[in-house]
This record gives sequence, C-alpha cells and structure tokens, in this order.
Amino acid sequence: MSHLEQRPSSYEYRPVESTDVQGFLDLHETVWGHERRAAWFRWRFGENPYVDEIPMVVAECDGEVVGAEPCLTFRVRLGEETVLAFQPADWVVHPDHRERGVFTGMTERLLERYSDGPARLYFNFPTAALVPGLESFDWTLRDGPRTHYRIQNPRRLVRHGSGSKREFRSIASRHLGRLATPLARGYLSVRDRLRRDGAAIAVERHHGVPADLLVGLSDGEERDAVHVVRDADYYRWRFANPRWETTTYVARRDERAVAACVVCREQRGGIRTTAVLDTVPRGGAVAPEVFEALLTPIVADAADSDVVKVGEGPIPPSVLDAFGFRASDAFPLSMLSDRSVLAVRPAHRSVDGPVDVAGVDPTEREWELALADRDVA
Repeated sequence: MSHLEQRPSSYEYRPVESTDVQGFLDLHETVWGHERRAAWFRWRFGENPYVDEIPMVVAECDGEVVGAEPCLTFRVRLGEETVLAFQPADWVVHPDHRERGVFTGMTERLLERYSDGPARLYFNFPTAALVPGLESFDWTLRDGPRTHYRIQNPRRLVRHGSGSKREFRSIASRHLGRLATPLARGYLSVRDRLRRDGAAIAVERHHGVPADLLVGLSDGEERDAVHVVRDADYYRWRFANPRWETTTYVARRDERAVAACVVCREQRGGIRTTAVLDTVPRGGAVAPEVFEALLTPIVADAADSDVVKVGEGPIPPSVLDAFGFRASDAFPLSMLSDRSVLAVRPAHRSVDGPVDVAGVDPTEREWELALADRDVA
C-alpha cells in the first residue's frame, strides 16, 4: 500500500498561509508545552534571509490546524558548491489526530512541493518518535553531533524537568538530582581553580552579534566536512531570537581578533540555560589558550545558570574538560540523555541512482555543525 493510499481524505494538506500563524502557535504549545508568540514565529520562519516564502505545510481538519511541518533554510557548503538546505523543525501533529496518516500526508505534500527547489537537501535532528517516519521517506540516519554540558544545578534540572529538550529524561536523573548538586558544585569549583590563566589574551563583550567581525573570522576556511555557511545574513537572522539574551565574546591577541563565541541565555520554565551557540574560526588553527581565555568570562557570566552548553566545534576536549564540561555521549550523561541523530535526505532522489547533491553524497560525507546550525529556538 502506498503512502498516498494510507492518507485519510478528511484532511487538507497545503502550504502555510498568514492566517495560520496563531493556529500553529496554539498547536505548538499543545504539543511542546511552550508558549510562543507571533514575534518568535516571525523571526524563526518569516525573516529567514534565504527564501521569500515560509517552507511549511500544514494539515487542516474542520477549519483547524492540526499538524505542521515547517523548515528552516540554511546555505550549506557541499564540496565545491554552496546549496540551499531545508532543516525540518518543530514538526507537530495534534495528539487527537495521531496515527491517522497526518504525518504521511504532510510529508508527501512537502517533498512534492519542493522537489524542484529551492532547497537541494534536507537535514535535521529527529526525536526517536519521528525516526521511523523519516526512514519511510528515505532519510538516511547517522550519529548526530554531540553536546558538552557543564551542569551547575542538576537538582533544579530534574525538579523542573527538561523533557521538552529531550535531555536528562531517564528516571536515573532523579537520583542524580538528589545526590549530585553538592558534588557538582565542588567538582566545578576545583576545575575552575585548576584552569590555566588566559589573562595574556584580551576578551571583549559585544551586546548582540557583530556580524561583519564574525564573518571575517570565518572567511577563507577550507573544510571538507559538510557545513553551514556563515555569512552576514546568517548571523543577523540566526541570533535575533526575541527570547534570547545574546552576547558575543571576542578574543584579541595584540589587538587583533583571533576567535569569538556567540552565547545566548534563555529562561525556559524554571530552568536558566547558557548556550555557546557558535564559535569561530571553526578550523583547528586557534591555540587552546585562546579558547581558555574565551570560556573564562563566559562561565563566570553564567554563574546563575543551571546548565551551560557547548556544541561540537573547534574548542579542544581538553579545554572543555578543564572547565567541567562533559560530553552527552560520555558517562554519566550517556546514561541520562538520548543519542543525537542526524537525518539527511536529498530533495530529489532517484530510485536507482546514487545519492548526489553538487557532486557529493551528503549521506556519507562528514558533517560539522555548531549548536546554532541545529533546530534550537
């Protein structure tokens, strides 16, 4: 039986319209438990600099939006070419309409609508519940990027819960919350005392994002891995989330900018999070002491946060370890959090031929992604 034959006729699957915004926000809150406002929707989907429309399909039933499959748009470097890529994000189906073919109907409509562009590629980070559906539409799954955590208040993380972020959902985390808070604070204080002094390097703070400076730090980098292109439009859009308090930390040596971190702070429910969403340059040319100098004020400014996060990137593991960060796939966090998954699919896929986007098979090539390149919001 085909996907189409499984689809009920009581649903209409269509591109999003301006009148659907509140319906999407209400559905988002129903499913994810987070209230979002029109300004957030406008930033996340409407102000993307790379496309003129919002790549989103909705499912409508009896005049109500009961499902939605929106995508973010990025410029991605594949080999010698730069292409547009869609990143599925915030895909939702109302609980009362699940197991009725709504996901199938929306995904069929989305892939059909954009089979000829503008994007040539999809990549995203699905939940365990979404994985089987993506596999049925020929997404290729592979290990996703790891995240490094400096857990400063595990008891509060457990008390308020962070299941909406798919972190620390195991029942074992409740034991961690009761037992580990004094240990965590003691461990981190020792780590902070043992770090080497990075005072020889000056670090300045910028409110917001100095896009041109960041582009200058990332220009000219040659990387074989598939990666998101960092141009001025990317920086001005990606970090304009109205829910974030954004600060850029710039390291200078002999008055020359040599590296920078873009850091966003967010209060979600009872949990305060600081996230290092981007670090440039992304290559390996920056000395470890530069990253030590950057992390020193970042960690100090995050003293009131319950957790500090850093994605994969150029900061060496030894430096992250010195600051008390632990990788999501290392003990003990590997026991408490879901494995990250990267799902990849070309927009147009031949039945028998090899996967080829701009002369590259993106399902096989290594990917290099910062937290900012993932569906954080």
